[in-house]
Amino acid sequence: MTAPNSRSIAFFAHERGDARVVKRISALQDQGWNITGFTFHRVREKQDIAPTWNNIHLGTTYNRRYLQRLWAFVKSVGVLWKNRHPLATAQVIYVINTDNALLALLGRWFGGGKAPIVLELADIQPAMTGSRLMSKSLRSIERFVLHRIALLVTTSPGFVREYFKPVQQFEGEIFLLENKVYPSTSLPATTEPRTSPINRAKPWMIGYFGAFRCRRSLELIHALAKRLGDRVHFILRGYAAGTISDEFENLLGKLPNLRFEGPYHYPDDLSTMYQAVDFNWAFDESDAAGNSAWLLPNRIYEGGCFGVPAIASSTTETGRWIEKHGYGWSFPEPLSETLAEFFESLDPANWEAIKNHCASQPRHQFTGEKDYEALSTRLSELISRISP
Repeated sequence: MTAPNSRSIAFFAHERGDARVVKRISALQDQGWNITGFTFHRVREKQDIAPTWNNIHLGTTYNRRYLQRLWAFVKSVGVLWKNRHPLATAQVIYVINTDNALLALLGRWFGGGKAPIVLELADIQPAMTGSRLMSKSLRSIERFVLHRIALLVTTSPGFVREYFKPVQQFEGEIFLLENKVYPSTSLPATTEPRTSPINRAKPWMIGYFGAFRCRRSLELIHALAKRLGDRVHFILRGYAAGTISDEFENLLGKLPNLRFEGPYHYPDDLSTMYQAVDFNWAFDESDAAGNSAWLLPNRIYEGGCFGVPAIASSTTETGRWIEKHGYGWSFPEPLSETLAEFFESLDPANWEAIKNHCASQPRHQFTGEKDYEALSTRLSELISRISP
């Protein structure tokens, strides 16, 4: 077994400032791994924070400039060649997304190394599930990569059950790394939980926190706020992402019971956010027949840390997770009607029963420290298989 103080990972990622990338690298560093990043930089309307790891810059990309991003990808091959030594000496290559796995395979060949490649796929984009030639071609490329990795990391059993096994016929090793809160040391110590509704349920306070990619969620929230008036109050914190960024303000509208309070700092602000709401909005309909139906989002674990009941669609992995554990309510279609009826008729005593159950759960069920320990152990096992 390799000595803990000499363990090294070459980490490939699409964006060095991406929240998931930063979380993964920080967690692996906390487990004693020495990280060399091979990452792109995406120019966004937010402060660029310098990486906390030794980083090799593969190129700069820009939102919605797809030809430029393709050219940056091509030019990164030269960067890999110039930096082939770190790839030759890396003991594990950890990769976010399939396109970066192609670079990782090429870089490993440049360096002449034998490091096992670990691929993390945490979203299945709509382009991967279509029936047209482009989708079939992309799946073929992904299968090429999947056949050459030592371990697949994903964040929901729904992805395995609905896509990787039946569609891609993947039979290799899989590690489930759920989107739990990390690091949890920044969270306040558990205190006596609140067990009565804020404002005595007049109105019910509903929080929607994170990246806003789901147009239908915003449309539903606006419609419910307008229809139910002083029965409900929605609080949104986070940032607009994807195709709805330019329309975000118009989708929200100007209603007195729908308030956007801007971005937040993860994980430090989670306590203030979740302790101010009665419900955790966990709907995602951005890809209702695919990714959205299969994922388990960050927000269900964040809300779980503070005992906040969640609400989601009953046809999704999230809804089934909520119902299985008794952590809230799930709703069938038509959502606009079933949700309105729910909030119009909900007895606070029923909410309190669910809230008490949520608040009684141990926090470690929703935090990632144990999961990262297990991932670190699995990576060490991969190294031992190829060590002489």
